[in-house]
Amino acid sequence: MTDKTHPTVALDANGKPTGFLQHVEAPRAITVAQPEDGIMLITLNRPDKLNAFDEQMIREMRSAIWQANFDDKVRVIVLTGAGRAFCSGRDINGLDYENNLNTAQYRAYVRANHEMFDDMEACEKPIVAAINGTCAGGGVEMSIACDFRMVAEGAYFLLPEIQLGVIPASGAASRLIQMIGIGRLKEMMIAALPVDAQEAYRIGLVNRVFPADKLMEGTMAFARQLCTRAPQAMGMAKQIINMCQNVDTETGRMLERLGQSVLIRTEDNKEGMKAFGEKRKPKFTGR
Repeated sequence: MTDKTHPTVALDANGKPTGFLQHVEAPRAITVAQPEDGIMLITLNRPDKLNAFDEQMIREMRSAIWQANFDDKVRVIVLTGAGRAFCSGRDINGLDYENNLNTAQYRAYVRANHEMFDDMEACEKPIVAAINGTCAGGGVEMSIACDFRMVAEGAYFLLPEIQLGVIPASGAASRLIQMIGIGRLKEMMIAALPVDAQEAYRIGLVNRVFPADKLMEGTMAFARQLCTRAPQAMGMAKQIINMCQNVDTETGRMLERLGQSVLIRTEDNKEGMKAFGEKRKPKFTGR
C-alpha cells in the first residue's frame, strides 16, 4: 500500500516503510515472532542445514531488521537457531556460483553478507544472540554483529575456513580482534581451534553461559531487563560505542557530548530524572 500523504513511499499494512530492499511478507528461512511485549524473536529456521544462511535468509534477515527499526513495539531483538545449531555459516551450496565470479564481481556479490551484519550492528535496538549449538564460520560473524551473546553449555565457536584455503572474511578479523585480542583471534582464524562455551566466556567472546535447557529462559530474562531501559539512550549508546572502536579518544569524547546533547532533550530523560527523585522505576516511552 502507499500512504496518500507520502505517494512515493511504499508502506506495509501496518503503515511502516517497506524500504529499499526486497520486502519479505512471509519468510521461509527465518521465523519472526513477538513472544512478549517489547521483544522480537528471530529464529534461523533451516535446521536440516544447521541454519546455514543462503540468499533467501540474507534477504529475510535484512527485511526483519529493517522492519524492527521502525516498529516502536520492538525494543529488543533476540536471535537464535532452530534445532541443534545456532548457525553453521554460509551455505556451501551457494559457493560454487560466487567462487567462480571474477574478482570484482565476487566482492560485489558477497558484500550482501557484510551488509546483513552491518544492518544488525547499526540497528538501534539491542540484539541478543542466544547461541544454542554449533556456531561456525559466518555464524560466528553473525553472532559478533549482535550486541550480546548468551551461550548454552555444549555450544562452541569455530572458524574453519583456513582448512578450505580461505579466511573468514565477513567481519571475523575486523570485529573479533577488538573483542578477544590478536593472539586468541589468530588461534581461531589461523589454527582453526574450536572455542567451547566456558572458554568463550573466559576470553570475553560471550556475556553469559547457561545450561542448555535454561538458555532461552536466561536470554529472555536479560531481554526483559533491556526492555526497561530508555530506548533512545540504548540506541545512542550502541552507536557511540561502535564508533569509538575506530576513532581517537578526543573524537570519542566529542561523540559522547553530541550524543548526550540529544538525549537530555528527550521525554525519557525527564521521566528518568523524575522517577529518580520520586524513588520509583521509570516508565520510558522512547520519546
